[in-house]
Amino acid sequence: MSAPNDTRRSSLGLLPAILAGLILRRTGAVPTRAAEASGSEPPAQDWDYEHSDAAAGKTAWVMLGLAGAVLATIGAVLLLDHVVLGHQRRALPPLTPQQIVAIRPPPPNLQPDPYADIDAKEADEAGRLSGYAYLDASRTRARIPIDRAMALMAGRSFDPENPRVPAP
Repeated sequence: MSAPNDTRRSSLGLLPAILAGLILRRTGAVPTRAAEASGSEPPAQDWDYEHSDAAAGKTAWVMLGLAGAVLATIGAVLLLDHVVLGHQRRALPPLTPQQIVAIRPPPPNLQPDPYADIDAKEADEAGRLSGYAYLDASRTRARIPIDRAMALMAGRSFDPENPRVPAP
């Protein structure tokens, strides 16, 4: 069992070791089981692998089989996707020219000089507050400057019940 802080290696890290073991057996550097049983070749070293280990060749074939199964599954999914989506696309009606045309929104309506617009609006409002003007076409109602209106109303009551209060 490994220590808890050891880093785990991928199972693909064993692939080079498996292939190296197969090459060593094929070249004769490591004797095969049949050569050991016949006693024709004395072992070169005193070490050997445990006989309960998995066979390297079978493990390599299993790994190749799994890789092939994964590739076959991916290919089958892509083929089914192509077949099903192709059938669905053929069942749809063709697109109209209105659906094909690219939509381009108009450019934004921005003010070219917003500070000049603000100054013009403030000048208009200041002119309304400080100038005289008629409010209707029959000239029965008029607008007076705010300063003059405040001077006329100073000291008067805004209560309609008592319109005649003497001004001091």
